Amino acid sequence: MADDIPQLTVTSQEAGRLWTLRAPAGTLLGPVVAGGAVYVPLAGGRIAALDANSGHLLWCSRQLTDPGTRALARADDTIVLPVQRDTERSAFTALDAATGEVLWTRRKSALNRFATAGPTVVLWGEAGEDRGRIAGVDARTGETLWEDEFSRIWGLLVRGVRVVLDVGGLRALDTRTGEELWNQPSAGYGSLIRPAGPNDAALFHSWSTSAVLSVRATGTGEEVSRTRFPKRTVQRFTYDPVLLDGGRALFSASLKRGALLYAYAGRDTAEPLATPRLGWWRFTSFNGPAACVGDRLYAVTWRDRLYEADASGGRRGLRPVPLTAPDGRTLRRPSEPVAGPGHLFVGGKEAVAGVVDGEVRWVVPTNLWSNTPVPLGADRVLFLSRSKDGTTARLHCADADTGRRHP
Repeated sequence: MADDIPQLTVTSQEAGRLWTLRAPAGTLLGPVVAGGAVYVPLAGGRIAALDANSGHLLWCSRQLTDPGTRALARADDTIVLPVQRDTERSAFTALDAATGEVLWTRRKSALNRFATAGPTVVLWGEAGEDRGRIAGVDARTGETLWEDEFSRIWGLLVRGVRVVLDVGGLRALDTRTGEELWNQPSAGYGSLIRPAGPNDAALFHSWSTSAVLSVRATGTGEEVSRTRFPKRTVQRFTYDPVLLDGGRALFSASLKRGALLYAYAGRDTAEPLATPRLGWWRFTSFNGPAACVGDRLYAVTWRDRLYEADASGGRRGLRPVPLTAPDGRTLRRPSEPVAGPGHLFVGGKEAVAGVVDGEVRWVVPTNLWSNTPVPLGADRVLFLSRSKDGTTARLHCADADTGRRHP
């Protein structure tokens, strides 16, 4: 490695299933998982790539100028991320996913938002006079393939080889050519919503402020189903719902005292599954949106407590979850919960925790004030820690059930 690249070492066990990346203190930032690899931003603008299965260090990029690594995305064999981003403008850089070499850099412009679709990067603007501009770029070369402009792009969603736009009605464009595939001007305004879990490229969801969730065919734009929600849902929650597995929709938000969970799949009228709410004597509210794992709903409050409720049809209130693991370790000051396929992960003051079925199964000390765990598949989780003497930063790939990690 070059002299100015931080010393990175990886150790592993269980044939690479559990691994730990080590670097000098202050070097490692929060990881991003994409396309079978873990991308770790490094202080100074570099990015390190590791094989998610083995922890093997694949490459370390050159220094990038102010990279927005949390927005990093993969387009086939290319990594794309914003650089020099501000409120209304952004540049973009693409890296070779196999080597980390810079393939191209696009100069800063008002096209500050992006999404990847196979070998194509879709760029669009969301501010000022450029909030209706859109372009398709070849992910490998950076060549502009097509450009278009609308009065305003209110929402955008990639589905397979199509990009669906909310432009006062719904339109679909071919991501490679920009050709209009269909136009549904009567669809009206709404929010394009990405469902949780594996995406069905044949369908997309649109949420209307009149409390209607529409499911449409990506190939034609025709409405497949339409589910109406109670008006009070829109009155209580101004944010769009989160679509969960099993055809469920979750409404929650920061500063709220409760959440609403509905079943919508195959129904003309949404059926309430759970309406958990904090008792008034709690004198607090949610500090962020709730999370749902299986049949349990979780939320963290401003008074540093984790609550859970039955999400399978019960109507009882939210129950406080004891934050002490069976081995006696305790999570203090829990932050926003992160839902994995079968686990809830919660960062906190100098520790992270794993929760299953409403119980804290493990707490691992990290010696960091705050930490956001990142699920890796169904059975592992990524989180940062720091050595007791403060000289070494670590990224752990740990067992999701037990919190066990390579030392």
